[in-house]
Amino acid sequence: MARQDSVASILGAEDVKHRDASLRARIKDFLKRALSSIVDYRINWIFAQNKAVESPALPPSIEITVFDEQHLAAFARHPDVRVRSAMSFERAGCIGFVLLADAEPAACIHFADRSNYESVSTWPLANNEVALVNVITLPEHRSRRYGSLLITQATSSLVPSRYRRALAYIWWNHHASLRAFRNAGWQRVGVSIEISRHKGRWYSVHLPWKVRN
Repeated sequence: MARQDSVASILGAEDVKHRDASLRARIKDFLKRALSSIVDYRINWIFAQNKAVESPALPPSIEITVFDEQHLAAFARHPDVRVRSAMSFERAGCIGFVLLADAEPAACIHFADRSNYESVSTWPLANNEVALVNVITLPEHRSRRYGSLLITQATSSLVPSRYRRALAYIWWNHHASLRAFRNAGWQRVGVSIEISRHKGRWYSVHLPWKVRN
């Protein structure tokens, strides 16, 4: 009988925990919708990398190379609109790399320098810095850590040989992207908060973040 009471107690505690989590989620969603009805906002974590990070040897089936016209055509034909958006970064003159799995494009990445960087309000970029502005893994190749591998390899080809530091801004609760950058050895160095009344002027605040050694 005591064992049954113990099991019932555990199940009751779990039920309370689930109800509390559901309530917190509903409150969070309500506050988010309320804020969105008043202002537009963007909250991004700023990550940085200022050194080459050693990466394990690529498997025989994986190759990372410079983005070219052949790869562009493969992305242009993809049914996913986010995958097709990679073309805009190529047209803007960004530095692009593609990860090939069994000779087929599986992921791509793009970097912008001061000449084609368009997110100064989110975080400023110095002359000797480069910003990682796009990284995407094709849906059929996700959950294989290709994103982290591509971030590490591509960034190491640019930093510190061509640029002093690479920066990236990541939406505050995009957990998959945050995990990919951490796995690639990047560090969180700041947070950017941007607020605007609907269709009005944007106001931004840049807050540095203490880097853990």
